[in-house]
Amino acid sequence: RNAHNFPLDLAAVEAPSITG
Repeated sequence: RNAHNFPLDLAAVEAPSITG
């Protein structure tokens, strides 16, 4: 997990739709 992607990764965990 990239430090710059970390917040997005957390969001993806709660909102899988973010990953597409």
